[in-house]
Amino acid sequence: MYTLLYSPTSLATPGGYPTTMFEAEPGLFYGLSSRGTDKFGASIFMLTSAGAFQLIHSFQPFVQSYTLAQGANGLLYGAGFTSQDFHHFYFSIQTSGKNVQQYSFPGQWGSAWQTIVVSPDELADIVAANPSDGSRVFGYARIGNNGEMTILHEFSGDDRVPAGANLVRGREGIIYGIGTEHSGADTGFIFRLTPGGTSARLVHFPVPRSGRFPLLAASDGNLYGLFSAGGANNTGELYRATPSGIFETAVSFPAKGMVEPQTLMQASDGNIYGSTNNTYIFGYNLKTRKLASVFRLNPDGSQGLCPCQFIQGTDGKLYGVAPFGGKYPGIGALFSLDIGLPRPTPVISQIYPTSGTVGQAVLLWGTYLLGATSVSFNGKPATTISVTSGQSVRVTVPAGATSGLVTIRTANGAFTTKSEFRVVSPGVRDSVSSNK
Repeated sequence: MYTLLYSPTSLATPGGYPTTMFEAEPGLFYGLSSRGTDKFGASIFMLTSAGAFQLIHSFQPFVQSYTLAQGANGLLYGAGFTSQDFHHFYFSIQTSGKNVQQYSFPGQWGSAWQTIVVSPDELADIVAANPSDGSRVFGYARIGNNGEMTILHEFSGDDRVPAGANLVRGREGIIYGIGTEHSGADTGFIFRLTPGGTSARLVHFPVPRSGRFPLLAASDGNLYGLFSAGGANNTGELYRATPSGIFETAVSFPAKGMVEPQTLMQASDGNIYGSTNNTYIFGYNLKTRKLASVFRLNPDGSQGLCPCQFIQGTDGKLYGVAPFGGKYPGIGALFSLDIGLPRPTPVISQIYPTSGTVGQAVLLWGTYLLGATSVSFNGKPATTISVTSGQSVRVTVPAGATSGLVTIRTANGAFTTKSEFRVVSPGVRDSVSSNK
C-alpha cells in the first residue's frame, strides 16, 4: 500500500528536490532537500510516519547539498556548495536545528558530489571530488567531533567519484566505494579503505560503465551494485563482488518496463530492493536469485518519479524519497510503502570498547537500534541507556556486571552478541571486535 506523506506544492514551499531521509526516532525521520532556489537553500526537514512535515534548517538561497547523515554523537553531518560562486563546505547541526557549524574544505578539496558514511567512534567519513582546479582528484577524509578534517588518502589525479556513488561500511570497519577513471568514461573500480586510510582496488569493472553507481554492503558479506546499462538486454544489471575480489553478474534486468536500475537497499527479509529510472520498484531475492517488480508508481508522476532512495522504518514499511514528481510543479515526494515486510529486529555488529570497568560508557554499534528498551551485560541490566542514532546506543556498564554476552532489546525483538564483553579492573583496555 502506497501513502503519500509530503510533497511540495511550489518552489516557494520547503522540501523541494529531496535526496535522502533516515529514521532518528521510531516514527520520526530527518531528511535533506537538495537544491537551492531564490526562496530556499538546501534544507533539513523532519517528517513523521503520519506525514507531519517541519522545516528544521534552511541554508542561504542557491546553496545545494546532496548528503546528510547522523553520527554516533547525535549530530547531523553534511556537505554542500553555493551554486553562484561554487564555494564548497561541510557542516554539522543539532537535530533541533541549532548550533549550525559550517567549515570550508582544506586547500582545493570539495565539489558538488560528496558522500558521507558515519563511523562508530563519533566521527564522520567523507569522500569528496575536486574538479575545481581542472583535475579529477578525489580523496578520503575524516571529520572529528570539533569539525576538523583529516585527509587520510588522496587518489590518483585520473580518478574521480561518479554521480550517484556512495560509501558503505563493511565488516571490521572497512569502507568501500566506487571510483572511475578518465572522467568516468573508461574503467570503473571498487576501492577499499582501512580505518587508517590505506587504499586498495578490490575490483575493476570488466567493461566501461556509465550512469549512477550505488553500492550496498549486504548481510551475506558481499557487495552489491548496479549498472544502469549492460546485462543481457543492455537495460541494466545487478552485480555481486566478494571481499576477495570476485566479480559476477547477479541478474540482468528485462528488455522492457523495469529498466535502468538506479538505487539499492536491503530490508529485514534479507532481500534487496531498489528503484529504476522511471516508476518501478524492484526486489531481488538473495536465496532464489530472482528479480521481480514489487510496486509501480503512477506513470503520470503524481506519486513521485525515481530514482528513489529507500530506507526501512522500525514499523517495517519502506520509506521512499523521490527527487521529482509529486504534486505540481513536480519537485519531489516523500512516501511510505507497505509491502508486508517484517519489522526489523536489532543487530549489534560492534562494541566500543570490548572491555571496560563498571561505570564506563560503552558504544553499541549496529542496525535498527532505535527504541532500545533495555541492555544487559551477562544478564545484569544497565540503568543508563542513551540511543544516539539508529546505529548507535551509549550505555554505562552497570554495577555488579560480569564478563559475558551483551543483549539489547527493542519493541521489535532482542539480539545477543556472540562475543563477550569483558568487565575488567580500572586501567585495562581492549580492542574493538565484531559481534555479528
